[in-house]
Amino acid sequence: MPRKKTAPPSPKVGVIIANTGTPAAPTPKAVRKYLGQFLMDPRICPMPRPVWWLLLHTVILGKRSRASAEKYRAIWTAAGSPMAVAYEALERGLADYYAEQGAPVEVRAAMSYGKPTLRQAVRELKEAGCTRIVALPMYPQSALSTTASVADGLARAVRRAHFKGEVSFVDNYGENPVYVRAIAASIRKAGFSEKRGDRLLFSYHSIPLKDIEAGDTYELQTGATSLAVAGELGLDRRSWTISYQSRFDKGRTWLAPFTRPTLVRLARAAEEGSRLFVVCPNFAVDCLETLYDIPFELEPLYRAALAGEAVNAEEEPGALENTGRRAAHCDDHLAARQAATHAGRDRTGEPAFRRGSHRRPTPEESFIYVPCLNKSKAHLKVLTAVLAPYVGDEG
Repeated sequence: MPRKKTAPPSPKVGVIIANTGTPAAPTPKAVRKYLGQFLMDPRICPMPRPVWWLLLHTVILGKRSRASAEKYRAIWTAAGSPMAVAYEALERGLADYYAEQGAPVEVRAAMSYGKPTLRQAVRELKEAGCTRIVALPMYPQSALSTTASVADGLARAVRRAHFKGEVSFVDNYGENPVYVRAIAASIRKAGFSEKRGDRLLFSYHSIPLKDIEAGDTYELQTGATSLAVAGELGLDRRSWTISYQSRFDKGRTWLAPFTRPTLVRLARAAEEGSRLFVVCPNFAVDCLETLYDIPFELEPLYRAALAGEAVNAEEEPGALENTGRRAAHCDDHLAARQAATHAGRDRTGEPAFRRGSHRRPTPEESFIYVPCLNKSKAHLKVLTAVLAPYVGDEG
């Protein structure tokens, strides 16, 4: 009796979820090493590389590393970097999902700067027997300074590992229906209610205008995501707006309107008892720009403006020109925010927003930050939906 033929095993697919990176520790030495790599990326350099290298290593890194280390210490958790912890959880969650599906998929998290590296991820996937690699940069809206930088690093890693298999690259997913629904659901879960007069601010990371002139479609993508999320929430156009945060330097023109003056404008126009919800859809996981800049710089600014105080909306505390200087804070409102953060700590001792969980805002709160999707089940659902066409997942 002839033997029944068995189907050959499916080729093993390697998935890389990639992001910018994080220092190994909240110390000046570790931050200096991380920034030295990050700021020398050709897609990040604000001037010719030889000039920038000299300026960076003789003037900027020493002061900026100390200042940034202080910020990282403010957001660091007992388990380590919030970003690293989230990506480790996402890597495990995706691996468990594909294992339950019986899919031949290996998953690795990797960073453009710092560890784990893209080179390490490609090497490990090759050693695991993967014949195809799918790279998913965790930037829902792609940009030359983020997604393209991952593409550069991945190409180098593939060459150095002598990986000869197929490599697929997910460029963006800011209009993916599962992603849009997840962002909308997170806003609802945070307590947003248009009926009671709440307003919504989509705050995205800014990019240099020269990148847009070079063909970057990031601005269009941020608009498309905002429109899709607002549509999912059924919002009136007058109840939401877009801004851009974290300008790096004054030497280049950056995508605007900026978040700081937008916050002041919204505060001046706010009706009594209204609340402002701020969401940052282009950050897949909460990081320094959200865990520090939002509660310690942007929220106090909004509260001060809401109270009618004179504020400096044009200053960008994290910008290059402020390296080594303590940016002006709205101290009373910053102290109030720190007290609220302390009161909102959970039994692990960490503020809830660091873990991506939500809390119900108190009635007197006027500023509510909506956490990123982080390591939530909703985020895993988004990632599996985005990856499905590339890994043959029918689950």
